[in-house]
Amino acid sequence: MYFYGIFKKLSVIVLIVIPISTIANELSLAEAERLALDADFIIKQYNTRADSLNEIAIAEEQLPDPKAKFGVMNIPVDGFSRTQEPMTQLQFGVQQAFPRGDTLHYKRLRTEDMADVDKAKALEQEKKVLRSLRNSYLNLFLNVKTELILEQNRTLFTQLLDITQRQYAVGRDNQHDVLRAQLELALVDDRIAEIVGAKEIALAELTKWIGNDYAQRPLPDSFPELSSFVSEEEIVSNLNFHPMILMEDAVVNAKEKNIKIAEEQYKPGWMLDLTYGQRSGNNLDGSSRDDFASAMVMVDLPLFTDKRQDKRLSASKLEHQASQFVRTDRLLELKRQVEKEHANWVRLGKRLELYETRALVDAEQNSESTLKAYQNDLTDFTTLMRARLTELNTQLDMLKIRVDRAKSQANLLYYTRETL
Repeated sequence: MYFYGIFKKLSVIVLIVIPISTIANELSLAEAERLALDADFIIKQYNTRADSLNEIAIAEEQLPDPKAKFGVMNIPVDGFSRTQEPMTQLQFGVQQAFPRGDTLHYKRLRTEDMADVDKAKALEQEKKVLRSLRNSYLNLFLNVKTELILEQNRTLFTQLLDITQRQYAVGRDNQHDVLRAQLELALVDDRIAEIVGAKEIALAELTKWIGNDYAQRPLPDSFPELSSFVSEEEIVSNLNFHPMILMEDAVVNAKEKNIKIAEEQYKPGWMLDLTYGQRSGNNLDGSSRDDFASAMVMVDLPLFTDKRQDKRLSASKLEHQASQFVRTDRLLELKRQVEKEHANWVRLGKRLELYETRALVDAEQNSESTLKAYQNDLTDFTTLMRARLTELNTQLDMLKIRVDRAKSQANLLYYTRETL
């Protein structure tokens, strides 16, 4: 089973036969996007680091490990006997420290905020990969379609050369027309050679994202479809949810936890010490000596805070303020980029509409009417060639504008809350 495409120019019908198996093996933009995301190791790196920080966050909230102690107390140095003196003891104990206030809780929250930073970096990397992949795919599509247009027009220019040669043979045209037709055909061949080189470069760029095996698959004939967006205002209003801003939000939150931790340092920390003392020997009345047990609480006294706690709290507040400035600047820069790219997208849209509704139609009609006039000996070959070149350049220009607008749309999607 086959699909048939028919192109008609200069009364010549070209039949293109495309096997169904080839179409089934075409590389769509949606599939290329999925392949690129699956193959990107930077995304996996950021997600793995986020998972690691979430594990660390749990550990951050736990109390320090208790300390065990073992020793001999009050042993006489003249005989090193455990039974000689009543105060000699073998001591066994444990110590547990309790950090100041809710320091451990805020340390956990701070580490979770840093995990959110890496999650946002992973999302931002996904957007960067999609933007780059789409531009690479569109570049390849542009070169493939440009080569196709040039090959089709090469057939036309070859036919024009045949016409001039036949008419020159019967004395209707002069040699100048034949040489002009040969020159234009050679220039088309040169443009084909140039675009083949550009296509190889575009293919190499696409290969970087999805691998050689997938990049070698043919592209669909239809123009790639991209996600749409409502308006520039919608994009700008949703910039607070862009991964770059979410990243800065997480940094701001982490700096805020540093303030909380610094404030907790004004509270006392304390340590609990439990000790059991074993005594050997007997009392003077012959009874065995009792063992001792003791408990102690040691407390930090944050009395002199002006050059330690105060300074650290002040520094934490300044860092928090600086991170807010960074976020504001990043948001303004993203807004500026959106406005610039959207203006470019609108401008290209107007140009594309002009080409689709007027320029291409006029170029085709001018080419056809000039051909008829030339066939009826009402115009010269130079005018005919100029009309054909205008039609060719108009086709290529319209394709370039359409692809450039799609690239601009791909760039704008980087700033949206797009979900695949």
